Amino acid sequence: MTGEELEKHTPKISASASVRRDGFIWRIASAAVLAPAALAAVFAGGALFAAAVAFCAIIMLFEWTRMVEGRDFTPIFYVQALAAVGALVAASAGKFELAFGLCAAAAAAGAVLEMRADTQRASWIAFGPAYILAPSVALIWLRTAVENGQVLTLMLFLIVWAADSGGYFGGRLVGGPKMSPALSPAKTWAGAVGGVIFGALAGFGVARAVFGEGATGFYILAGASLGLASILGDMAESGFKRIFGVKDASGLIPGHGGFLDRLDGMIFATTAMTLVLFLHMIGARVYGVQG
Repeated sequence: MTGEELEKHTPKISASASVRRDGFIWRIASAAVLAPAALAAVFAGGALFAAAVAFCAIIMLFEWTRMVEGRDFTPIFYVQALAAVGALVAASAGKFELAFGLCAAAAAAGAVLEMRADTQRASWIAFGPAYILAPSVALIWLRTAVENGQVLTLMLFLIVWAADSGGYFGGRLVGGPKMSPALSPAKTWAGAVGGVIFGALAGFGVARAVFGEGATGFYILAGASLGLASILGDMAESGFKRIFGVKDASGLIPGHGGFLDRLDGMIFATTAMTLVLFLHMIGARVYGVQG
């Protein structure tokens, strides 16, 4: 390669490295602000926690409708945001049946409104509240209505953050084969393994710190499982963005993209954790009645 060619290529490499470095710095800075705020909301509980969840849910609904419809602040967004406010207020008051009913109403109303413009897009609009709003209600249920809800919510957050960090560093440091280039070109098997390991360590560490000696294997399995759910959530969101031809859900969080880009793993992990807990509670009740 001639000197002229080297000179031509070098700035491109430097620019790419600069972009990656700047993205990493913004990622750390954003996490340094958002993580303490999230932890404060978890410890506070009550109306503050519900308000924080509602704030994130409405922004994610905005990002979802924007991604699906290709426009900002559409009538469907306002209808679903209004239903979201009602659902999350009901959840904060302990009326979870009403809250989930409003999630279903938001999905149905969005689908009916979208049917007039695009029948295929209507199913994606209806999916938004199920994907975003229902797990938000479930998260409030976990924090406010479940025994040891504060600890379990804290554990959920730390596992998801650990899995995200493990996936990021595993992918960057080790690299290697891609998991699914069609869904997420950046996700590697090494990153997935790193995420699961970090999730398992976080689950074990938090559980041992809070509950002490106990079912060590269960703590590790729970952490690894939620870490895996977080990774799958990240991949699912990447797949959605590829379907609609967008790089990020928005640019609201520097270094992360949008709220959906940052909370995609939390959505799946919350769904997994609350569903398992709910089924366990039903099983314990049935077993108790039979016993």
